[in-house]
Amino acid sequence: MRRLVLLASTLSLLLLPGIQAAYANAGSGTFSWEAGAGIFCGVEETACPDIARASNGDTIAVRAQGDLNSTTGAASGGGTFEHRNSTGTLLASGTLTANRLLAFSFYGCGEVGLPSNFCGGRAALAVHLVAHLSGSTATVEADGILQVDCLIGHPPGGANEGIRLNVEDLINFNKSVGGDTLFIKTS
Repeated sequence: MRRLVLLASTLSLLLLPGIQAAYANAGSGTFSWEAGAGIFCGVEETACPDIARASNGDTIAVRAQGDLNSTTGAASGGGTFEHRNSTGTLLASGTLTANRLLAFSFYGCGEVGLPSNFCGGRAALAVHLVAHLSGSTATVEADGILQVDCLIGHPPGGANEGIRLNVEDLINFNKSVGGDTLFIKTS
């Protein structure tokens, strides 16, 4: 019995680096990302769009999806948004386009009941926004950071499912309030 325990302990120590490397490598490569758009829309009533709130009560509703490469920092895709004030009045709507991946934290893949390539993580994407102001012909362009956070796997404590959008020098929608996100491992 003692030799069996010793053998199992030795084997686990030998395999541990390989297991850790496999887990680390699972977070590298290419992923599709979905934020308030994609496969959950129409399935869950509250899945789409993703909504975030600014400290002044304004909200932004986002429907976007694309691809990212956690190894090279490449990102693509985009979607639409609606910016409303605290009373729900539409202030602007438009498009956002992902330009590059700024950071990616991998949480894991394939929870019970989900496909093995459905993954969680947090991605920070550099985005460009083109907004059409409500009741006007004016167009405003700005850059920002879209944070997409999916809680599949082993997220850190305090993480919240959803998005956040910091529009540089204009407004920071820093509280996620609804919607679903997803990373799908493609290679």
